[in-house]
Amino acid sequence: MSTMSERLVEVAKVLPEPLLAEVVDFADFLRTRQASVTSQLGDISLAGLCGGLEDTKTFSGSPLAIQQQLRDEWH
Repeated sequence: MSTMSERLVEVAKVLPEPLLAEVVDFADFLRTRQASVTSQLGDISLAGLCGGLEDTKTFSGSPLAIQQQLRDEWH
């Protein structure tokens, strides 16, 4: 079985130039989007993702009461 890169090369060999240009444009778009997502994720720390739910109605109150409520919902 070939790798994805090899598959892409095989497909590119048979495409006419106008369609090949579209493939290149799309690949550039994907590369740009990936770089954008990667840079955005690089700014987020694990500690920054913690919390946020403690002020909601569902998770306000004592942990014991929350656990009991969750157990009751599953029975």
